[in-house]
Amino acid sequence: MTPIRVLIHEPYPFGKIAGNLRTQGFIIKLLDKERFKLFLLASFETEFTKKADSWGVETLIIPPSRRLNRYGGECLQDNFFNRALSAADLIRYNWELSRLFREKQIDIVYCNSIRSILTVGMAAKMSGIPVFLYIKGELQNPFLDPLGFVLARRMYFFCTHNRDDKYPALVSLFRKKIGILRIGIDLDEIRGIAEKDKTSLAQELDLDGNYINCVYVGQLYPPKGVHFLIEALALVKDEFPQTRLYIVGHHIIDAYRDYQEELSRLIEAKGLQGRVFFTGWRQDALTVVSLMDILIHPSLSEGFGRAVLEGMALGKPVIASRVGGLRELVAEGENGFLVDPGDPAAIAERLRLLLADAGMRDRLGKKARETVFTNYEISGRVKELEEIWSAMAGKG
Repeated sequence: MTPIRVLIHEPYPFGKIAGNLRTQGFIIKLLDKERFKLFLLASFETEFTKKADSWGVETLIIPPSRRLNRYGGECLQDNFFNRALSAADLIRYNWELSRLFREKQIDIVYCNSIRSILTVGMAAKMSGIPVFLYIKGELQNPFLDPLGFVLARRMYFFCTHNRDDKYPALVSLFRKKIGILRIGIDLDEIRGIAEKDKTSLAQELDLDGNYINCVYVGQLYPPKGVHFLIEALALVKDEFPQTRLYIVGHHIIDAYRDYQEELSRLIEAKGLQGRVFFTGWRQDALTVVSLMDILIHPSLSEGFGRAVLEGMALGKPVIASRVGGLRELVAEGENGFLVDPGDPAAIAERLRLLLADAGMRDRLGKKARETVFTNYEISGRVKELEEIWSAMAGKG
């Protein structure tokens, strides 16, 4: 059987592997390598691209021009002249990629964002190659997003909420190419963490059984709303003095380097010194979460919210913003709590309930674990993806 040749384009192969890159990694590792030959196209080499090599993927590092190889927000802030120059660079880059796609005999190009499909979609069109677009974040640009609908042969969302949030006319017009493919996680990894001896880690983190320990896990930048979490903690600190918060994460992108300093100033202003701890980036972040009592995810915007999914799989009660796929995952009062984004008072209200009631924490945590183990196992999602790609390549 001739394998289907799939090129995965990753515009942001950050060195610190989290969120969408973890999803990407699971897909790469679990795909049937007899049915699929994988290529990873990236703009620069990082720890992630090196790992992809070890997973049996042929990695192609082809940087676009410096003008194109910037974070998306910077490109959008350009003036008209510089945007015109970027458009010319984009055409040249796609012309180069179209030759590569034909040389490698690519059958399908896989993009995971609007940025991705706008970067390589023209090359796929020029080469007659269908594009699979998996929307892992919110659609936010009414000028660029419609191009994704046009360029993609198949376009999948994490959940119906994300699909239906915007562009009902486009969703209706392109309904035959649009589908839902849930996110998933590696439940064997979760089981392994549960069986680990975590005594030394608990000592390293100075965890104290007399405290109720809360945790945030994720990138440190303003859209994640960690400042609202700190404000919420300040609202309950006197009523529940035995509460601690661990912030597990890193800014990742240099543009957000100052955010942790801003959070530190807020912690001092709110009198929370000695109650909030930054652990930095940790490879064992999930093991850290397994030692905590409550996970809080105050994000202002999400495609799904993998950190919440993983926390729930570990049996943690969660408080999460009512955004992205979390609206589907979290059932209010049954397996966690949802709050409106940017509302520290609402976070504090739910936090009070959990801090005051160990039985509630246990009950919601158990239900959270059951939800994930029943509906979000990664191998089933990868099998669905394999069938979609086979049909796109005319081999389904």
